[in-house]
Amino acid sequence: MTNKPRHPHRKSLPQKLAKRFRPWHRRVGIISAFFVILVSLTGMLINHSHYLALDSMRVQQKWLLDHYAIKAPEKTSVFSLSPLLASTDNLLWQDDTQLLEAANTILSAVEYQGLIVAIDNNNLYLISQQGELLEKQDSSTGLPSALMSLTVQVNDNGSELWLNSENGIYLADSELIEWRTAVPNIKPKWQTPIKHKANPAIIDKITQQARSSHLTWERVLLDLHSGRIIGLSGPWLMDIVALSLIMMAISGLYLWQQTKPKKRKSNA
Repeated sequence: MTNKPRHPHRKSLPQKLAKRFRPWHRRVGIISAFFVILVSLTGMLINHSHYLALDSMRVQQKWLLDHYAIKAPEKTSVFSLSPLLASTDNLLWQDDTQLLEAANTILSAVEYQGLIVAIDNNNLYLISQQGELLEKQDSSTGLPSALMSLTVQVNDNGSELWLNSENGIYLADSELIEWRTAVPNIKPKWQTPIKHKANPAIIDKITQQARSSHLTWERVLLDLHSGRIIGLSGPWLMDIVALSLIMMAISGLYLWQQTKPKKRKSNA
């Protein structure tokens, strides 16, 4: 009885699978390497964002602000040039510092007795020079409604704060607590935006500050880490990368298991 000849070069099923896995393992590894580095670097930066001040560092790059569709404010007003006191919609700025986020569009702002006084159509805000909101007044505290503008007048008795509204002109007491209707001796020069003195460079600077206030580098890193920076498809892309890494781990263990017996045999 003769035995059938064997085929020493015929590969087993595990060897065939290993042969198919190997090129795909390399390809997926090369493609995934970029995302692994990206996720690792952004993850480390996010973990230390507070110590690196990334949670308060504003993005200044216009192309990145455009990518996030952060638009310029609708209304930019300059009330004083030295020091610079300006507003963008409902934000009040002194030089590079944001002093206030008001409930509505800021209509007027002045310096008075070491404080900064600002109004929107229904509220008055008292702010320290350090940017601390000391008090907010509205109709419930006796403030007139339908505000329009305010001004400071200096006379023999000192400085006075006047308020103009659709219902009349009001004068504040020395402690800025009560408001009473009054007729000024001199026609008030109401504080309005100084359009003719504010050059375009100042307006551009304030506009850029307002846009930057809506985006921090921590937010950008979080979006990079999750893939959301490229839109709704970003998280799905990162899911595919995660599945690819899982496939690499499984195929890598399988390939290592297939090569392990061969190494033992060669050592013997």
